Amino acid sequence: MNGNDYNMYEDEMEIDLIDLMFYLMRQWKTLIVAIVIGALVGGGIYVVKKRSYDQSAMPVQETEEEKETLDDYVVDPDVKANMELAYQYRQLYWKQLEYNQKSVIMQLDPNAVYTGELKYYMTAGDDTGLISILYQNILGNRDLLTELQEVSQLDCSPSYIQELISCSVNTEKDSQININNVVSNTSESAVPVEKNSVITYTVVSINEASCEQMLQIIREKVEELNLECEENYEEYSALEVNNAVRLLTNNDYLNKQRAHIDQLSSYLNNIRNLEAAFEGDDLHYYNLMYLSREEEEDIEESQELLGEAEETPAAPPDPVKWLVIGIFLLCVCWGGYYMLKYLLDKHIKTGDEIRSYQLALIGYLEGHGPEYKGLNAKIEAMRRKTREKADTEEYVAASLDALDAHDILICGNRKDEEVQQVMESLKSRCAHLELSDYPGQDSGALERAGDKAIVFMVHLGATTRAELRRELEVCRMQGIKVLGAVVI
Repeated sequence: MNGNDYNMYEDEMEIDLIDLMFYLMRQWKTLIVAIVIGALVGGGIYVVKKRSYDQSAMPVQETEEEKETLDDYVVDPDVKANMELAYQYRQLYWKQLEYNQKSVIMQLDPNAVYTGELKYYMTAGDDTGLISILYQNILGNRDLLTELQEVSQLDCSPSYIQELISCSVNTEKDSQININNVVSNTSESAVPVEKNSVITYTVVSINEASCEQMLQIIREKVEELNLECEENYEEYSALEVNNAVRLLTNNDYLNKQRAHIDQLSSYLNNIRNLEAAFEGDDLHYYNLMYLSREEEEDIEESQELLGEAEETPAAPPDPVKWLVIGIFLLCVCWGGYYMLKYLLDKHIKTGDEIRSYQLALIGYLEGHGPEYKGLNAKIEAMRRKTREKADTEEYVAASLDALDAHDILICGNRKDEEVQQVMESLKSRCAHLELSDYPGQDSGALERAGDKAIVFMVHLGATTRAELRRELEVCRMQGIKVLGAVVI
């Protein structure tokens, strides 16, 4: 390895997924603790949910019991009539409020109303009146309303789109002799007969683009009707005479908006005035017998939206579900913690990390490592099977003798007993091999390495990447030749 090659190592750390998997497997004891804690957390959530469910169910039962006790309560007829009236105003108020919130008219800006007009001149002889009705019926098609809602860019249901579209028919009538009068030899009378019609479609929208698209959808429906009428009626003909989109200031919409707002305010005032007169037992009776109806109706409406035919009570919380959720969350936290710990560990863990520094891997020796027992011993045995096969010391010593160097200085952390033991064993097998600390950590070792080639002794799990990078930088600056590394 030349001095110019020391800066070729990769700065990014590559994660060995297999090594990470076995690292997580060795933490099985803490995983069991996490599962137990997760089960406790899930159980605690279940208890809270169950208590909340029980409390929500109790008022319903109490309300039913109170209603039964109030069945015999006698209310003044005038007071009860006011209760009925107040309840009806409440229903009107909620319907008006829903309309004001969802109506398209309430969303329009009266000072900037885009109005589109599509006009046809149609004639079909005696069938003109009938076909005019067909033209008007186009706007009642449910699919058409859905298409218009999609292109209108308005957040509303298709039924509210009907407020924005209209169709008017102006017919020109001619007079004919009444045939019945001719047959009966009575005096002739003129009967008006429709000869032609001017059919006008009008659409309103919030901008010009959506208004044009709405007109185009109606035009397509009219063309479909034209094809049918041309096949069925001999005298039928239709011609488009106008198609325009204009920006107008329409006070009619402003008046409608004000009217709906005033109507809502009127209902609210009536409700307040009527309910303010209820006191004591009358008020309690009104709350239980009338206002509780609104809650029941809301439940029925929500069930209809969900497609449920019958009223079903809310299901109690499932303990298994919350136990699984608690265990899953704690396992995720456990896995995240140990993965982060693994990633933040600065020690060299695999031989592939040595190769990432562009160092030749001369030999791979099996170290003693930590003493594993029980399940951890089996996991470690499985991990060793997935790694590359370790070399013998004789093979490594022979590889060092075969290198193109007369004097080799093998450098390692001699304070590490296992490293020191392996270095001495290799020295006893290689006559031209000398032992030394890392040159970057010992000035004496740096002086000895000046005219020799260096082999690094790397202890996986003990040597850090920063230490190895530092030694490579020192060798580069001093022009020291590095042959490779022996890994324990």
